[in-house]
Amino acid sequence: MHRNNRLKNRVTLIFVALLLVGCTSYTPRSQIIPTEELASYNPKNFANKEARLTGTDINEDSLIMKAIFYEQKNDFKKSNYYYKKLYDKTGKDEYLLKELKTALYSGITSDNISKLKEYVINHPKNLVAKRLLLSSYLYEKKYEEAKEVSVLLLAESTNAVDFELSANPYIFTKDYPKAVELLTKAYNKTYNEDILLKITTILVNYMRNISKATSLLENHRKSHNCSEKICLQLISIYFQQNNISKMIPLYKALYESTKKEQYAEKVVESYRYLKDYSKAIEFLKNDYKNPELLYSLYIEEKAFNKADKLSRKLILETNDPKWYAESAMILYESAPNKNDKVMLAEVVKRFEIAIEKGIENTVYLNYYGYLLIDKDIDIKKGINIVKKALKEQPDNSYYLDSLAWGYYKLGDCKKALYTMQKVVKIEGLKEKEIREHWNAIREKCKE
Repeated sequence: MHRNNRLKNRVTLIFVALLLVGCTSYTPRSQIIPTEELASYNPKNFANKEARLTGTDINEDSLIMKAIFYEQKNDFKKSNYYYKKLYDKTGKDEYLLKELKTALYSGITSDNISKLKEYVINHPKNLVAKRLLLSSYLYEKKYEEAKEVSVLLLAESTNAVDFELSANPYIFTKDYPKAVELLTKAYNKTYNEDILLKITTILVNYMRNISKATSLLENHRKSHNCSEKICLQLISIYFQQNNISKMIPLYKALYESTKKEQYAEKVVESYRYLKDYSKAIEFLKNDYKNPELLYSLYIEEKAFNKADKLSRKLILETNDPKWYAESAMILYESAPNKNDKVMLAEVVKRFEIAIEKGIENTVYLNYYGYLLIDKDIDIKKGINIVKKALKEQPDNSYYLDSLAWGYYKLGDCKKALYTMQKVVKIEGLKEKEIREHWNAIREKCKE
């Protein structure tokens, strides 16, 4: 591979490097080197040599110390430089293996791959060398050669890491059934969820075998619990199938295990989508305390008495002016007679408290302003409140509609028609209330 292509293969390098022996999926060790060889690489052992060091030995030991120093700092490029010098100088096999490993980790194309191939032939029992050679071929995109090495590797090893590594050339050549076969062998030895996620990703995205992927994930969930990654992959599949009812227990499990509010909110959102408000409310009462969300569900279910009771409770707990406005809206919306003067007086009283306490939300301002206009309570005041909302959202068609209706009620035909034309231009005449206001204003302006 030409050296100018290194950057293009950075992703491949990382993917391959993580699959080498010592991969964090299996063991925290970052070294490829076998345990029995570690002593010879430990700088502390150099001072314990009984034999008198020659000049050549001192030079070699100095290079070893530098190579190890940079390797431990994860500066694999510099480490590779010294291991290459060591191998060129001594021809020792251990330096060959370390040079190949650090070359892979640093994205360098090694000049010693052919030497490694010879080493593998002469040392068929050395699994580390085979893993390195297989990974080197993957990095070089020599997938057929990598497959040949995988056969040699699996002839000597039944380790999960080797099945996983051997699956890679088949993934890259789109032989997905073979890749899944090898990954499944790795998974069955470890029940490692990262391997399972690779299997199910291939099954869903490349083999279109969604049922098998779902079955594998569900079996893992039941036998080994549902981690965040496993649950989210299952949710992704069920979402694509629009199987919302299957998503709910998964979101519940995620919320229970992580306590992340986003998952609890997804439970409620899913129940809402299914219009199963009673279960959503039950979940909010028993499992996830979110009074604002519970309040919104009461409104959706038109359980106004419960919503009013909750809003009054929240007024006492928070003194937030929003809840005075909400309680006013509930009182009006739940009233059987929308023209009841006693009820309207109480609605105005609650809104006035919200105004005094500094309510600024334009939704509440428009609602109150329109109420004052439509019920002929105080049209001019209503217009001023709506104008306050329009300062924040000057092109809001609903606020403009309220303003136009206020001008209409005052008999200011010119302003009413001009403002209502803006509304119709934005919204059209599909909504009943807009259509009624438009017709009433046009009729009056003809007089």
